[in-house]
Formats: sequence, structure tokens, C-alpha cells
Amino acid sequence: MIVIRGDRFFSTEMTGFIAEVTHKKVGLILLRYDGTLCEIMSLTTVSEKPGVGTQLIKYAAENAKTNGILQMMVVTTNDNITALRIYQQLGFEISEWRKGAVERSRKIKPNIPLIGNYHIPIRDEIELEMTL
Repeated sequence: MIVIRGDRFFSTEMTGFIAEVTHKKVGLILLRYDGTLCEIMSLTTVSEKPGVGTQLIKYAAENAKTNGILQMMVVTTNDNITALRIYQQLGFEISEWRKGAVERSRKIKPNIPLIGNYHIPIRDEIELEMTL
């Protein structure tokens, strides 16, 4: 279960793409479509090779644009410095900062950690968007 904006989403209801390197699965991007909007719901990589996540995002954006999608968005948390850097480098812009949103999400999904990357307390949701 993925909790964003206080809403529950289930990966079985999403579409996505798998990245492979020499027949090994090294990444997964899950997407949710709503009209002309594509939302990145999850991005996971397990490769030591840098750039797998970036390539998945680029591929998803190209595919979405080809299929008439006008905008992509993603929500991450305040501790996810790497994601914030990558998304902005790819052209996403911060559109909303939901202070304290993760605490509300923990009421739905209690196993969300209190501390995240770089020992930063996970508190806020940051929404980024990009016009395709």
C-alpha cells in the first residue's frame, strides 16, 4: 500500500516499467494515470549502476507524452534529497509542500519510518510536477 496525500493506493492497480541490465531486474517505476495526468507512485532501484532511476523516469515521461499525457507529477518526502535533486534536474518543479503530511499518513500506514535519509526526520510531503 502506498499512502500519498492521505489517500491509499495499491500497486496492483498501477501500471509501470521494469528496468533490466543483462537480464537482471534492477528497477521498477509504478504509475497512476488520471485523465491527462501521470503520477509517479513509486520508484525503486537496486542497481549499483547509477542512472537506472533517471532512465526509468525519462522512459515513463516519453511514454506518457506519446499517449497524450500532458503533465507528470510525483510526491516525495522532505528527507529524500537524492530524489528532489534528480526530479528537479529532469525538469520537475516543486508545486506544493505539505507540512506534517507524513504524520497523518502514519495513521493509515504506521510502519512509515520516523527517520529517513541522512538521519532527517520524515515529516513533510513535497509535490513536484512537470509539463510534458
